[in-house]
Amino acid sequence: MKLLDRYIAAAMAKGTGVALLVIMGLNVFFSIIEEIDELDKGSYGISKMLEYVALTLPRGIYELFPTAALIGGLSGMGALAVNGELVAMRASGLSVWRIVRSVMQAGLVLLVVVVALGEGLAPVAEQYAQRLRAGALEKHVSFMGREGVWVRDESRYIYVNKIFDNDTLADVSVFEFDQSRQLISSMHADTAAYRGGKWELHNMRQTLLAGDSVKTRVEGTYTVPALLAPELLNVVVLQPENMSVQDIRQFLGYLQTNGLETQQYRYALYSRFVTPVSVLLMLFISVPFVFGSLRSTGTGQRFLVGIMAGFGFYLTNQLAAQAGQVYGWSPLLVSIVPGLAVMLAGIYALRRV
Repeated sequence: MKLLDRYIAAAMAKGTGVALLVIMGLNVFFSIIEEIDELDKGSYGISKMLEYVALTLPRGIYELFPTAALIGGLSGMGALAVNGELVAMRASGLSVWRIVRSVMQAGLVLLVVVVALGEGLAPVAEQYAQRLRAGALEKHVSFMGREGVWVRDESRYIYVNKIFDNDTLADVSVFEFDQSRQLISSMHADTAAYRGGKWELHNMRQTLLAGDSVKTRVEGTYTVPALLAPELLNVVVLQPENMSVQDIRQFLGYLQTNGLETQQYRYALYSRFVTPVSVLLMLFISVPFVFGSLRSTGTGQRFLVGIMAGFGFYLTNQLAAQAGQVYGWSPLLVSIVPGLAVMLAGIYALRRV
């Protein structure tokens, strides 16, 4: 049976790979069309635009992988059906559920790939892409490195490692110099929030340098009237859907501690678990399609059905999340109900087969 499992897994992987190439090709095309209007602004030329689009590919692959898995399942299993291989498997005594098991084993491998992509490469690449684009378009941010944002404000240099939204920062350092370019003060805060026209620094530690003396002080909450204009940061903001689970959990803790709204980040957290599981769901529902009405159809028709079903599921998830935030529905329920409905529909279809 291991040979059969590997054979079905190879068919699934091949189909998913081809589907992913087609979908991402369209994604790149539309991304380039969207960026054309920004060409020749600042130093944002064709090379920078292509680099930006390339850096956003991991996020696109992560978001569209479930759709590619469905199309790949329909394509791979459909090819086995057209060649009569599924009939031979059934004739040899394999049940439909045994074939589903082989498909799910292939899905587990794809799930590992999706998790590694979504938690490792995609968030880092997306952050760097935003900073690259903002710097090339000269959006008033003085310097953006690979690991954070540097901003100069007269005699102060401000470093921000993470930007969660226009008025919330994490890992903030401020270095102040005198007219002779000598360091006179350094300050670090775990988080900074813009409230009522002022910045509140949390867990602030400051070092003051005056001649040969050094003074330090620590404040749980420290308010400064001016640090950064929030408008300068909106070009490099880190959206919750592009964050890793670790970053979302870290920021959720900050929001809960300070009694702030957490719903948007809860939706993002649950979606980070739903997306990988969706890969398995898409492969699961591809099996009854192939054993049912699509077993004798061509590859083009299977691709069309897969694209319609996959994007339908994707749009349903997006619409449910938006409606849930508007009407205050439970983030957990909104995240799992669409997938649960798909799973039940797949089980019903398989039982009919």
